[in-house]
Amino acid sequence: MASSGENGRHPEVGHKSLLQSDALYQLKYLFQYQAAMANSGEIGRHQEVGHKSLLQSDALYQYILETSVYPREPEAMKELREITAKHPWNIMTTSADEGQFLNMLLKLINAKNTMEIGVFTGYSLLATAMALPDDGKILAMDINRDNYEIGLPVIEKAGLAHKIDFREGPALPLLDQMIEDGKHHGSYDFIFVDADKDNYLNYHKRLIELVKVGGLIGYDNTLWNGSVVAPPDASLRKYVRYYRDFILELNKALAADPRIEICQLPVGDGITLCRRIKTTRYFKYIHKQLSMTSNGENSRHQEVGHKSLLQSDALYQYILETSVYPREPEAMKELREITAKHPWNLMTTSADEGQFLNMLLKLINAKNTMEIGVFTGYSLLATAMALPDDGKILAMDINRDNYEIGLPVIEKAGLAHKIEFREGPALPVLDQMIEDGKYHGSYDFIFVDADKDNYLNYHKRLIDLVKIGGVIGYDNTLWNGSVVAAPDAPLRKYVRYYRDFILELNKALAADSRIEICQLPVGDGITLCRRIT
Repeated sequence: MASSGENGRHPEVGHKSLLQSDALYQLKYLFQYQAAMANSGEIGRHQEVGHKSLLQSDALYQYILETSVYPREPEAMKELREITAKHPWNIMTTSADEGQFLNMLLKLINAKNTMEIGVFTGYSLLATAMALPDDGKILAMDINRDNYEIGLPVIEKAGLAHKIDFREGPALPLLDQMIEDGKHHGSYDFIFVDADKDNYLNYHKRLIELVKVGGLIGYDNTLWNGSVVAPPDASLRKYVRYYRDFILELNKALAADPRIEICQLPVGDGITLCRRIKTTRYFKYIHKQLSMTSNGENSRHQEVGHKSLLQSDALYQYILETSVYPREPEAMKELREITAKHPWNLMTTSADEGQFLNMLLKLINAKNTMEIGVFTGYSLLATAMALPDDGKILAMDINRDNYEIGLPVIEKAGLAHKIEFREGPALPVLDQMIEDGKYHGSYDFIFVDADKDNYLNYHKRLIDLVKIGGVIGYDNTLWNGSVVAAPDAPLRKYVRYYRDFILELNKALAADSRIEICQLPVGDGITLCRRIT
């Protein structure tokens, strides 16, 4: 469909939801916004390309949609997305790439009991319902039932309405009632919040009691169209300026909350994942890191080759200072700073991607993993920290010298026993494992950050080694944004050479029926492949 042009421009328009409590105030700002948009002619533009992507170009966002999202979008989600695009408030919908991510995430964590605050026409609700088992449940809350009923016929036609318990009205009173009741404490696997931003902290105070230990809360719009790094005198729309302070306050509070681990991703308008943890042992460390960041000690990202795909370096820096640096374990900080001095530091995994990998591995309860392409071991260390004490990583790289730069840090952290390092090309080892037979379907997670011209050769073998329900992660799949560069664009030789291999990989993954895929603009782009057959 994407190649024929039917999905050539994304109908999902935006996502800064204004739902839930204090409805009159919210609607006042929404109507002001719609009037301003109509007067400027901007509504028409937004219906074509106004996804409010945080990426460096609209073309790059479009590439993700056409390569990863549209080829895999279920018919029901496509139908609801196109219906919602005609709504005068379509700016409130969840973007298609975020819907795909939520759907895969819920499958990876085996979610069953979920909650959604802020529904609109139900695109993210449908993505959730499709991911849950037949007896899964979603408590869905919104102040406007009329919008929900726009999408309800599509949800009913898909045979998913029985999973949804819709409640019309403000969410806070219901949450208070659930907490007072007692029986709902720690009962939710996943909670998604895309509602009134001025109440996000009020939601958090309650939701942290309702999500289970190891469960997730996802807060949408936490980068707020990039306005979180806008200067004080920037020209912002009224509603953007008004809610920005609440978003900034939320991000600061989440970074300091010892009850959760966090990961802020530039998907859609920014989503922050909060994984509830058992202990507060990192509380002092978190506050120490926050103090260091505010004092400027981490004022510029020390990982040099971060290859950010975002609209500005300032936005990437904000993610690092708000989400990553305050939570980065001392060992990872040490190895990151050592690697930054390496002449090939461009090859390192970025700090935000390291944080994401660490959380992902915990969420899927990974135990047996593989890494192809190690360098100094930053992503390897992130993996080792996420695995249980008896977890294992088969790590392969052609250069042991680089690995040994990070090895003392890994040993000091007490994690070297989890790693089996093999020096040399990975393909012969993989062929031997496949021939042996006993390794088929034995890996929970495999991370590939190696020679791009062999990515497809790796995939042909790794698909047999990862278990059904397991994940293969291919790094650098947006290749510094060059995947959308013009043919005559001035590119470095190595970028131009490997670009064609990345394009070929992305096309092949999109067509591979053995996997579900999700391409995320984290670091230099990572594509998650969940094996389904």
